[in-house]
Amino acid sequence: MEPLSLYELNATIRGVLEDNLDGEYWVSGELSDAKAAHGGHFYGELVQRSDDGTDIIARARVVCWANQYRLVSASFQRATGESLRSGLKVLLQVRVAFHENYGLSLMIQDVDPSYTLGSVVQRRKDILQQLEADGILHDNQSLPLSPFCQRIAIISSETAAGYGDFCHQLLHNSYQLSFRLQLFPAVMQGEHVEESVAAALERIAGEAEQWDVVVIIRGGGASSDLSDFDSYVLATGVAQCPLPVFTGIGHERDETVLDFVAHSRFKTPTAVATFLIEHLLGTSTRLKTVYGALVQKCRDALGLAKARLDRYAMEFPLLYRTQHEQQKYRIALLEQKCRTGFRTSLERERSRLRETEQRIALLDPTLQLRRGFSMTLCDGRLVSSVASLRPGDRLVTRLSDGEVESVIS
Repeated sequence: MEPLSLYELNATIRGVLEDNLDGEYWVSGELSDAKAAHGGHFYGELVQRSDDGTDIIARARVVCWANQYRLVSASFQRATGESLRSGLKVLLQVRVAFHENYGLSLMIQDVDPSYTLGSVVQRRKDILQQLEADGILHDNQSLPLSPFCQRIAIISSETAAGYGDFCHQLLHNSYQLSFRLQLFPAVMQGEHVEESVAAALERIAGEAEQWDVVVIIRGGGASSDLSDFDSYVLATGVAQCPLPVFTGIGHERDETVLDFVAHSRFKTPTAVATFLIEHLLGTSTRLKTVYGALVQKCRDALGLAKARLDRYAMEFPLLYRTQHEQQKYRIALLEQKCRTGFRTSLERERSRLRETEQRIALLDPTLQLRRGFSMTLCDGRLVSSVASLRPGDRLVTRLSDGEVESVIS
């Protein structure tokens, strides 16, 4: 058999494909290396991954010419808020084309936005279910919010318009409320969003005692870039942050996984600033109300105290005189009682003394001798028993009219 040239073989393949394939097919996959090139044409790859998502098991080149791409991308953007980009799961209507020079290509005719929307929603659902299973989905939402919220840690791009609007609104508020702001710079779009924002969250958590709240703001930009915030890593960082986290990412109709785990979600950075101002204003108003009530209570208490003092000042002289007269009466009464008691006690003691003298007088030995009694003494001691005497003892017997001496024989 005569060998074929490569061109001839490719032409044969092209003919076989054109003869045996229908005109168009709907095929699903993930866009890779997708980009709109100079001239408005769209190029990329459609890949299919293994069930665990680690390996690519099929791939094909996809092309959409400029005229068709303008129609397809505009319709897709309106429906999903996304542009056709790498990483999106898509359902494409394609026509199989084989060119002798460029090989096999899938020519994009249309895109089904509902498929992509479904995959985005499913991805968010999977992340939220995992956070629920981890038990941290509502952790940040359960943190108490400081009544002041003046020290604000901001995660944003320094050049983002939303960041500038946010700071200006807080620092130049019409109520002259004071805020302390510090930017923790992060990439807010592109492939480094996840690692950059996660690093900023970690830095803030390391000095959490210096801040009242964390604010993640992005502001304007393509809605397609918001998918970078549909991240399990970032959602975990927000959920486990020790401070309440506010999100102001995207526009009015945009929504990310971070919005579901944050303490409070707001549509725009200016909406976050408005809330912080109103929150602090509410605290200030309550403090002024409490202060006013406290001042009034103090004034009332002082008024009552002054009235009492005035009344006491009027009543004191009369009260003093009354008390003085009462005390004088009590003292006089006490003096009278003391005198009466003293005289009574003195008479009672005198009577006792007379009775005692009479008893002593009755016991006088002289009276006993006059009645015919005598006393016998031996060596000056009264003899009360014969047994105490011995022969030779000299005795003195006293009578009423004299003494008689004798000796024991």
